[in-house]
Amino acid sequence: MTKRLIRFARRAANWEGDVPVKELQRMEFRTKDGGPDLRPSVYELERVPESLPQTYAEHAHHIDPPRQALAIDVIDGTRPVQATPGKQEFAFIRDRHREVMLRDEYARQRLQEGDPEWNAVVEAPDAKPWLRKLKSS
Repeated sequence: MTKRLIRFARRAANWEGDVPVKELQRMEFRTKDGGPDLRPSVYELERVPESLPQTYAEHAHHIDPPRQALAIDVIDGTRPVQATPGKQEFAFIRDRHREVMLRDEYARQRLQEGDPEWNAVVEAPDAKPWLRKLKSS
């Protein structure tokens, strides 16, 4: 059985109409601090579409009121995927949570070249752990 990577859209409306790619990236693939999400979260599922209702219900159990979801099949087979169980309350999604590794090579290159902006971001007190690891690698 083929495994598929499924991401739930932040807002289904972001995917409707003729939205420029850069705008879609800004709306759907950003971190809480507004930067690009270089490790977007997905779920690795074997039984699609049968497992989608359970996956979304557990993923979005904290949303009040619940809303309709858009599940996006993001598998392309060219990007590395890392298991990241996190602290989800439900074993089903905890065991299937993954992050797609994107564009680490750009940040790594900027750090290796001594880019002052990237160095400042990595050395900030609230720097993300993955950035600190990237600099030390």
